[in-house]
Amino acid sequence: MTLVVALILLMAMTALGLAGLQGAVLQERMARNVMDRQVAFQAAQAALAEGEWRLRHADYTLPDAQGDCTAPDCLTPQPSHASQWPAARWRRDGVAYGDSGAQSLAGVSESPRVTFSLLASVCPKAGASCQVRVEMTAFGWGSRPVTHALLERRVTLMLPRATGEALIQAQQAQADNDDTSVTSFSEGPFRPAWREVLR
Repeated sequence: MTLVVALILLMAMTALGLAGLQGAVLQERMARNVMDRQVAFQAAQAALAEGEWRLRHADYTLPDAQGDCTAPDCLTPQPSHASQWPAARWRRDGVAYGDSGAQSLAGVSESPRVTFSLLASVCPKAGASCQVRVEMTAFGWGSRPVTHALLERRVTLMLPRATGEALIQAQQAQADNDDTSVTSFSEGPFRPAWREVLR
């Protein structure tokens, strides 16, 4: 009987030990996921900081007179909807981190990416500068390729007047391209047929 009781107690202690071990493993996985998420978050933050540096100090591509632009570093005059992009499109269309001369990020599976989208450009009647508002969207990877972080930031810049006016022209051209023409049925050849339908 003593042997049976001892075996039962040993099995119970083994079960408790296994349950505690599983809980410890689960906690370790959760901590690793949180840490990896923080790595991706910090990478996206670095991409935003470099994107702002790029807007203030480096060259970037302006849209053409029709408001079109395909370069990754373009100040596109229309929303890029980059927050809805999958990771594969970020790899293809995003501007990679590293233009500012900063050291490469450690602990990430891939360099973060950033995109630029023009929100507004306002040029005063007098003056050499225009006020331009740009929305930046950054995508960062953690130490594992499946961990992602997405951040957005809006910045206001004072850019040369020629740049601001070119952006205004591109916005207007893009708005004209997006407009749809509506045909009025009260004029032209549609009028008699429309009246027949209304009867």
